[in-house]
Amino acid sequence: MVRRSQRAVADGGEILVVGEGGDFQRNLISRLTQKRLKFYQTDLDGLETYRPQEVTSQILCASLSARYQTLVARRVSEHPLLSSCPFESVTGLDRSRAVFKQLDEYLGVDFVSPVLLDSPSPYEIYEESLTHFEQKCGLRDYLDLYQLLKTVVENEVDGDIAEFGSFRGHSGWLIATTLRALNSDKHLYMFDTFESFPVESIGVDYFWSKTHAVDFESVKAKFTRLGNVTFVKGDFTQTLVASDVSRLALAYIDCDSYRATKYLLEYLPRKYLGPGAVLICEDYGHPALLGNRAAVHEVCDSLKGWFRFYSQFSGYYIMTNLGGSACANSSENKV
Repeated sequence: MVRRSQRAVADGGEILVVGEGGDFQRNLISRLTQKRLKFYQTDLDGLETYRPQEVTSQILCASLSARYQTLVARRVSEHPLLSSCPFESVTGLDRSRAVFKQLDEYLGVDFVSPVLLDSPSPYEIYEESLTHFEQKCGLRDYLDLYQLLKTVVENEVDGDIAEFGSFRGHSGWLIATTLRALNSDKHLYMFDTFESFPVESIGVDYFWSKTHAVDFESVKAKFTRLGNVTFVKGDFTQTLVASDVSRLALAYIDCDSYRATKYLLEYLPRKYLGPGAVLICEDYGHPALLGNRAAVHEVCDSLKGWFRFYSQFSGYYIMTNLGGSACANSSENKV
């Protein structure tokens, strides 16, 4: 964190340190001081009214608390002067992780799952996928995704399936193949630039810009035997409204960033997800994807009439429409 800050400050400006006190923040300040880097300290309340006297080159969250990090990320991403500043936090050291490891009595995978009763087995589908793709959608992710797909199919939830963030196609292939195995006529729409990440303007997302290169023709070639798939190429904050999608039974959001996740969460529940529809935020539990978590709470904490569940198994944040309303802070001019 400090090394990246040193590079950032080399071009001028000061570092903004946001924290709640404690040993971690004191150690961070000590290291910044030793490096003779310019910095300014504030807390969450001070961030609200912070107006820099000079250019802010980087923002460091000096807290190990997942709750505090998420609150800071939300405030920074909405700040009129700071939203584009590169944002850094340290993940994986929240005290709750140690508590969970100490008290969790189940160390293996010995529970008997209902997916073992299905034919073809989702394990067979997953193993087949690895003959076509590098492993990008994890097995835990797929086992949760499989059950959610099966739920909307068996309950005859109105609409098709959309994946937002397809990368090189592994999870999309799993979705399309599962729909076929379930004898479903639902169509899959795969939304992605199919080139690389766009340049991200929000600081909490800056490290994604122009990463994850994709060969679109190579991806398409792996879907030639699956006729229930449409590729929607481009930034889906622009392509969704122009697509053929009218109603979705399940939306699978795997786009990592605050910007894209927030757009989808403001738009999908109001326009596409009816009663019984399922919304999955694949990235929520990933320790490094703070932007995604911040966007989920920025938008969805005010969404009424939805069942919410976090899967400790896959890291999915799952929501099901119980006949709910749009979130209170959504408006037509936001999309």
